[in-house]
Amino acid sequence: MTSNHNPWISPRTTAHDARVRLFCLPHAGSGTSAYNLWKRLLPAFVDVCPIHIPGRESRLAEPSIMDSPTLIAGITTALAGHLDLPYAIFGHSMGSLLALDLALSLRASGQPQPIYLFVSGRNATHVPIRQSELHRLPDADLLEALAIRYNGLPHEILDTPELLDLYLPILRADLTLLETHRYAPQPPLDCPIAAFAGADDRNVTPEGLAAWGDHTTAAFETRLFDGGHFYLTGPSRPALLELIAKRLTTVASPATTV
Repeated sequence: MTSNHNPWISPRTTAHDARVRLFCLPHAGSGTSAYNLWKRLLPAFVDVCPIHIPGRESRLAEPSIMDSPTLIAGITTALAGHLDLPYAIFGHSMGSLLALDLALSLRASGQPQPIYLFVSGRNATHVPIRQSELHRLPDADLLEALAIRYNGLPHEILDTPELLDLYLPILRADLTLLETHRYAPQPPLDCPIAAFAGADDRNVTPEGLAAWGDHTTAAFETRLFDGGHFYLTGPSRPALLELIAKRLTTVASPATTV
């Protein structure tokens, strides 16, 4: 990987043994911090690289990007010098939508396809959304709707007005991206896809999760974990990371793993 600073990518601090890169895309309202722990928990052969989205964390001063084509174009350009190793993509909720868009964009730009695509916490991108839109709701109504659909925001945000004032515009920008996204049919990818969800996630249906298989000509699987929409931050996280590590080992050559 090039040593030049890239504001879009947060690589592992020490990745000398890396043989596979895992680019991680966040759910709505979040950032790279959602995956920082993965850098320690996944095996050394996986270089965990969360993607920095403008408008949050160290890029807070930059304007948020509220449409997928513009955001994906920026990420595609940023990754051009970071694909010297085989790579996989993981995305949760909004991140799963972005993960597919990114894989298709990289293919269209002539870059190698990922060796694996992991999508989580969302029905397939081409499945119609049955829920009402959130991004135009007044703040109070938005918070109430989030509590119903996703069990609400963390208490440390809700109980701190300054944090809530900072957080809501970021979340609203991401919801705008999600709810204005329009899927354009494209030929399926050649890489395997694994689709995950929490067994108690009210936003994902078995049919919607299985529909991710329409986007690949290779192997496909679904897996439910204990928990709700944010199962991956709770007790199910070790099982999820173990499965991801196994799948990356399977598709990598013997020389790729340690």
